[in-house]
Amino acid sequence: MDSNNMYIRTTCPICKSPNCVDILIREKVLESGAFPPTEIIDVEVMDACTLQDLTRDVLLQLSGYVYNGITKAELCKILKDKFSILERYCCDIIQQLKIELGLYCKEGVHLNFVP
Repeated sequence: MDSNNMYIRTTCPICKSPNCVDILIREKVLESGAFPPTEIIDVEVMDACTLQDLTRDVLLQLSGYVYNGITKAELCKILKDKFSILERYCCDIIQQLKIELGLYCKEGVHLNFVP
């Protein structure tokens, strides 16, 4: 049985504000091979927070990974690999990181610190 954690975006059913939910998916591999079929055994909500809270948590742990001139693609890969953030949400997190870290992206590829 395999387990995977990931953050997904949802909307609060009460206040309708966007949230990020950390879910744990337990699955069973049914056959062997390059892309074996799997069966989802269980899905558990591990945590829920706002996008700003998630960004703040990522920011506190990101210091060794971000450097002047990092590309958006590199940062997205770090967010996926180190923080289990789905690729479709990377742009939202990167936008928040640009605000929090004082980054700009002049040509649309590399992120640079504001001098």
